[in-house]
Amino acid sequence: MSSYDLIVVGGGPGGSAAAKEAADAGLKTIVFERGRFCGEKNSSGFGLSPKAARDFPYIKELDVPSLWPTKFGVMHIVQPKPSNADRMTWGLTPPRRSSYPEASQYMVQMMYRPEFDQWMMEKATSAGAELKLKTLVTNVIRDGEQVVGVVDQDGRQYRAPVVIAADGAHSLLAQKAGLRKRWDKDQVTVLATLDFEADPDRIAEYCGDTNVHIYMGPDRGGYVCIFRSGFHIGSRPAKTLLNEIEAGRNLSSTSVMENAQLDFVQRLIKATRAKPREFQLHFLPWLKKFNERIYTGGLMLTGDAAGVPEPFMAEGVWQAMYSSRLAAQVAARAHRDKDFSKAYFKQYMEELKASPVGVDFTSGAVLRDFFAEWTSKTFYDLFDNVADAMFYGMLTMAEPHAQGMLRVPGIFADMIPQLLFLARYYFPIAEEASREKTANFLAGMRALTPLLQSMMPPATAGGK
Repeated sequence: MSSYDLIVVGGGPGGSAAAKEAADAGLKTIVFERGRFCGEKNSSGFGLSPKAARDFPYIKELDVPSLWPTKFGVMHIVQPKPSNADRMTWGLTPPRRSSYPEASQYMVQMMYRPEFDQWMMEKATSAGAELKLKTLVTNVIRDGEQVVGVVDQDGRQYRAPVVIAADGAHSLLAQKAGLRKRWDKDQVTVLATLDFEADPDRIAEYCGDTNVHIYMGPDRGGYVCIFRSGFHIGSRPAKTLLNEIEAGRNLSSTSVMENAQLDFVQRLIKATRAKPREFQLHFLPWLKKFNERIYTGGLMLTGDAAGVPEPFMAEGVWQAMYSSRLAAQVAARAHRDKDFSKAYFKQYMEELKASPVGVDFTSGAVLRDFFAEWTSKTFYDLFDNVADAMFYGMLTMAEPHAQGMLRVPGIFADMIPQLLFLARYYFPIAEEASREKTANFLAGMRALTPLLQSMMPPATAGGK
């Protein structure tokens, strides 16, 4: 039997972030990964948000062959079926109003997951963590109610006072530790991706710096992520497994195959001489509220196992890294304080809930439902009217400009029901998200009141 200070189960970005943090803190750490190499089960690509560079300084050193920072993206509003043509498009660049430099430099960094996962694990092993590949952890070891280690597929036991379960959406350890069963059908979304390999020179020539495309339309949606030597088409994460069951068909697979027929995608495939490489179908937790059952004595859940992908667009890699690093920090404090109890690990849940990861769940139910409406006819009608308003208000050559501009007030009137529809989602989100800012602003104004009063000129007799 082998003994460690910390056991990490799962060799994805979350597991690597935890292992690096723990090894840097001097903990004897081992990571178990079931694949032959980290990222083996992820052949498609993904976009790493700039938050990762903000929160993990070593991400600034990232250098893998497929890496392509997104400096320009395109939003496509697609016409109703059976058309595959755009109704309107507009370009997206990183915002100028940002709270940290990377957010203004790129929107996301596109790359292939196997390359990123292996790069992350190299950071962990260089810090001193041990990696054990081709190892499936099948159970936990208990001492009463306390988790004190794990068991692998061959019955070998490994002991540690702290276990971090970064073992994905179907987390076996979450179930073995009694924290939950499988996610409910309304708590997971089903994502499909169709991955292509393509000529790198043709990609560079055809795409330039534009390497992300997002699609919205009536009952359709998805995206295309473009990398140095290929790209993948993704389905919309706006349907849950429950929706799929109720519909009696695989909505995500249908979505990604329909996206492959879009006019722009067909041009991209032909221009880059792309060839299909892999089709993937996987589950991702998609919760409406923050999951508090993510810890017990000796064990903490992170990433997809904890259900922390954000409830709007289902982003998950940064969330996995952030939650896993926090869990490793709590593990280091637990060793310092010699306390590995459930009561001690409650601080992990509370700190994660108060963190930027948890804040995304402040209006989680509204956010998730709002994103699902992106593929509604009402949403499309809003953009359809916006397109006409821009055409008649600024660009028309179909009739005299004065006559065209007279159409705009009527178009705005047509948009009122659609704007009220959006307000039903937006205002609850804005109210909840801004409540703390508003309270802080009012408190600041109250504190400044005496100073402001002292600066006002004295009142004169008779009000003169």
